[in-house]
Amino acid sequence: MWQCAVIGSALLALCSAAPPPHINRLALFPDKSAWCEAKNITQIVGHTGCQPQSIQNRACLGQCFSYSVPNTFPQSTESLVHCDSCMPAQTQWEVVTLECPGNEEVPRVDKLVERILHCSCQSCSKEAGQEGLVGVRGDGWGIRHRPSSVSPPPVHPPPVFYHAPSFPHPLSF
Repeated sequence: MWQCAVIGSALLALCSAAPPPHINRLALFPDKSAWCEAKNITQIVGHTGCQPQSIQNRACLGQCFSYSVPNTFPQSTESLVHCDSCMPAQTQWEVVTLECPGNEEVPRVDKLVERILHCSCQSCSKEAGQEGLVGVRGDGWGIRHRPSSVSPPPVHPPPVFYHAPSFPHPLSF
């Protein structure tokens, strides 16, 4: 019986205030904490008719908290559902040029690759690609950072650039 009282009071504490944007610990599991980190991976960048290229990138890996508490009727104004997921917090777009041997019309293709710089536990309602541009590097490509409270309109990945043989490479330095 006392266990029900402890669980009930923990759930009451959980629901008594609006949930913070990110939860690191829960009252029911005080010894557990959320974690999210960028892990190094090898990513294969490819395009039909071109030679694939291996690059070093990162993937987000972690364990973030979510919960759902039974609702009441009439419905309370407090949030009873919370969901965090390990997602990119800061990314940067970079150009990877693929060689396309045997294709005289398109000998090279530039693919824009999203590089993950940092990851964090964020609301599950934030979708990939909803980052906001916070800084632009000298080459014109931006570093993107997810805002904590305001979600800008979705940012779509930049297009693929094709190179015709008679034109110089537009991104050569």
